[in-house]
Amino acid sequence: MVAPPLPGPDGGNCGRRWQRHAGGLRWGQRGQPDYLGWGPARCRGTAPAGETRQGGTLTYVTAEEPETLNPYLTQLVVGFDILSLFMESLLEADDQGQYGPRLAESYEAAADGLTYTFTLRTGVKWHDGSDFTAQDVVESYNMIMNPDFGAFSQQGWDKITGAETPDDHTVVFSLDQVYAPFIANVGGAYIAPASALAKGIQSFKEEFGREPFGTGPFRFVEWASGDHITAQANADYWQGAPKLEQIVCKFVPNSNTIAVQLKSGEADLAAYVDAQQFDTYQAIEDKQVIETDSQAWFHLDLKNIDFLMEKPVRQALDFATPKQDIIDKILKGHATISVADVAPISWAYNPNIKPRPYDLEQAKKLLDEAGWTPGPDGIRQKDGKRMQLELWGIAGDQQNQQILQVIAASWKQIGVQADLKFQDIKTLWGPEGYQFTETPTACGYSWFNGNDPDDSFYWHSSQIPDSPTGSGGNLPAYFHPYDMQDQIDELTERGVATIDQEERKKIYWQIQELLHEYVPVIFIYWNKLIFVSPKRLQGFKPNAFTPLFHNVHEWAYRA
Repeated sequence: MVAPPLPGPDGGNCGRRWQRHAGGLRWGQRGQPDYLGWGPARCRGTAPAGETRQGGTLTYVTAEEPETLNPYLTQLVVGFDILSLFMESLLEADDQGQYGPRLAESYEAAADGLTYTFTLRTGVKWHDGSDFTAQDVVESYNMIMNPDFGAFSQQGWDKITGAETPDDHTVVFSLDQVYAPFIANVGGAYIAPASALAKGIQSFKEEFGREPFGTGPFRFVEWASGDHITAQANADYWQGAPKLEQIVCKFVPNSNTIAVQLKSGEADLAAYVDAQQFDTYQAIEDKQVIETDSQAWFHLDLKNIDFLMEKPVRQALDFATPKQDIIDKILKGHATISVADVAPISWAYNPNIKPRPYDLEQAKKLLDEAGWTPGPDGIRQKDGKRMQLELWGIAGDQQNQQILQVIAASWKQIGVQADLKFQDIKTLWGPEGYQFTETPTACGYSWFNGNDPDDSFYWHSSQIPDSPTGSGGNLPAYFHPYDMQDQIDELTERGVATIDQEERKKIYWQIQELLHEYVPVIFIYWNKLIFVSPKRLQGFKPNAFTPLFHNVHEWAYRA
């Protein structure tokens, strides 16, 4: 999965931005000052009765390997999940999306929303033994905003006009405008060590991206490409030494093999597993299956180029996508049809939008009216061009591939030729990926949203990268802005500049209605997150708002 992340393609939010998740999930960070709080943990998880023991190795198996472990470059959920073993943010979300202390023991937002003061914990050590200080926070900000670095996202950080450090444990950020998601995007981002940042851009990109270190509960040991990453317990962790001794993250790019390894005991834990194998996992005697709601939306992005720039064409493809069949027959009911990008578990979700029904005749009618008529081979054409595109997915993800096969077959019935293409995630979402070719394309994956409904990273024109290695998440508009670009720019700008939650809700309802009308992507379903863990593992509490290892220092095997 990818994914951002989700966020997240899959990936696979946490301090973060937005990610892809292969089958695919991406996730982002969201939050706003007017509803923050330190809510108690209320999530389902593993809590077997009995005493726990110190030590033991936990083997986590995942279909995806990170493209990098640099916290400001990874786009994948798996990258942010693994980084949560090593790195931490100033604040962290709980299982309800409310932000509380982590590396910052407290923060204060000025009444006008233009100043944020973070009071940092004392006595926190980096894995190299140096002290965590305010300088680390400021240097992280400087690197993210360095145009030569090319951070995947600069959102929130780009609103900062001044960063002061009155002392070693205080950071004061000044803004020139109100920015509602500041706590999530900045407070929730991983902080990097100033000592690593001081070595320069290339070293931070390449060396740190392969061997990261932080203040977290585990220390990086090794990354064997194509096989595994190993982490060792940090005995000096500021919240106390973890109970587990070692965590091994294995990369197994085949869902059937993952199931076999979980059943044999070769693997202990898996996350975001395929819904179609739910019953298989439930039948494993020493494992339990945990299912949660999510903020991940599986969709097809549509490159805004050629015939995909026409609204009637995008609407027709939406009508011709058999969403409920996909959920019922492939996902075995473990998903919900989506209509936009704000999840039903979010306070900003618009319940009034109804999904387009699966209606091939309506799809054909729209294409006829748009001047796209069937050619001799049944594929529609206009002005000498065929209605043909590439439909991309993740190599090795069988569930994803089945979904795309069903969609391609359905589109063929309305005269659209979708050529299936599958690629590994590093290539798919790299600078040589499908987004940057001048060929009409769609790609199936999920985004993991975060805890605030701000979606300017997906849609605002400022988030259209200026190059294949540039910052920003609005990749489908790389060649051409959307036909509703001015409208969504204005709405997303108002959304982040508004503090009152009820007023913000009205704005995000309008955004969801605009997305439903213009179909910049085809929204298909809201993922259920499915985890498989040992019944004897205590403390595992997965949820929709935090990275996988958010509380790993509390995990332990039952004695």
